[in-house]
Amino acid sequence: MGHKGIDGVSKFLRKFWNLIHNEGVLQFSEEAPNDQELKLLHTTIKKVTDDIERFSLNTTISNFMICVNELKRMNCNKKAIIVELVKLIAPFAPFIAEEMWLQLEGEGSVHHASFPKVEEKYLIEDTVVYPICVNGKKRDELEVAKDTTPQEIEKLVFEKVSAKKWLDQPIKKVIVVPGRMINLVV
Repeated sequence: MGHKGIDGVSKFLRKFWNLIHNEGVLQFSEEAPNDQELKLLHTTIKKVTDDIERFSLNTTISNFMICVNELKRMNCNKKAIIVELVKLIAPFAPFIAEEMWLQLEGEGSVHHASFPKVEEKYLIEDTVVYPICVNGKKRDELEVAKDTTPQEIEKLVFEKVSAKKWLDQPIKKVIVVPGRMINLVV
């Protein structure tokens, strides 16, 4: 691993550290995590656990990076999420994990804590993203709850696309393939 590799890892560890530090001051929230944050956490636990079992350790780090970037984007510094990540990253970054563990949990060692287990219930997708195609060409997409009926989807499509520039002729037909796609025939 060259100089660049070490720079990348040190930048990542700084980002990880800064999940609970703001300009050097410890800052985390005791708030309960929301579904989106739990889904991200459990997706990461699943990927990292799979990586470890396959000895695919280079993808582990990129999975951590994706997770940390997402948490940053969500402005998430919730203890419930970060404690689990600290346990997850401990085998890969033992010193920083131990330090963050003491700051969050205050006792014992992270290396004696039980490794996080994936809870599948948080991984279930409750929405579907449909590509919206016009005469077979993708032009947009629509995210709806998984149990939305084709009739409701059709209504939502009309609301969404009515003002679109590529719809200069009237729609002849709307084809909804449940769970897959929406095609508008003009």
